[in-house]
Amino acid sequence: MSGCDFQIAEQLNFLKSMTDSERSALVNASVPKFVRKGEVIFLEEEYLQRLFCIHEGACKFSKVDEKGREHITRLLGKGELMGRRSLISKKGAMVTATAISDTMLCSVDKKPVLECLKKNPNFCIDVLRGFVKDTEEDIKKKDLFENHQIIKKRLAGLLIYLLEKFGISEKGCLDIFLKREDMANLLGTSSEYVITLLTKFKVDGLIALNRREITILDLKGLHKIL
Repeated sequence: MSGCDFQIAEQLNFLKSMTDSERSALVNASVPKFVRKGEVIFLEEEYLQRLFCIHEGACKFSKVDEKGREHITRLLGKGELMGRRSLISKKGAMVTATAISDTMLCSVDKKPVLECLKKNPNFCIDVLRGFVKDTEEDIKKKDLFENHQIIKKRLAGLLIYLLEKFGISEKGCLDIFLKREDMANLLGTSSEYVITLLTKFKVDGLIALNRREITILDLKGLHKIL
């Protein structure tokens, strides 16, 4: 991969809001970065000097509570950005970012981004729109699987959310492979209970399972559970 293609960054509309010189400075300050599954990209409270855009793959944001337990706050896929809030606020990162699959990132130095924020009002508007989109994503996520409904309904919501966010692979399964532990973390339950419910969904003909691969067979059926 030569250079970074920021056209995929939906959260910041680079091509329309940046001038040719600004875009050139951004590309020149960017480098591709490959991270393997499970590798940490940045840590909670770390002061970031770079902005990251996911070119291929998927990552998670998480926080650790006072008892050392991890809490996943967001899943991110192709075209999404990491590190904006830390760069703009000049504070440490609020979360830890970890690759949940082998991931190719575009990593860009913060200086051209901050310069563009100072000089280009349209770019600032795009940054704000990115934060609005994050808020909408959080609301949608909470409505689907972070409410106070029973875990069965939350799991159905999570599967629908994963389908809508990450789509389907060439094999026909969900194009993201989450560990059962991570699914349990998102739902606020145990890995064992998630495995039990997934098996129940399989028996009911709602999904097919092949190790960590999940294929949605009956989307309407999942919606009926909600």
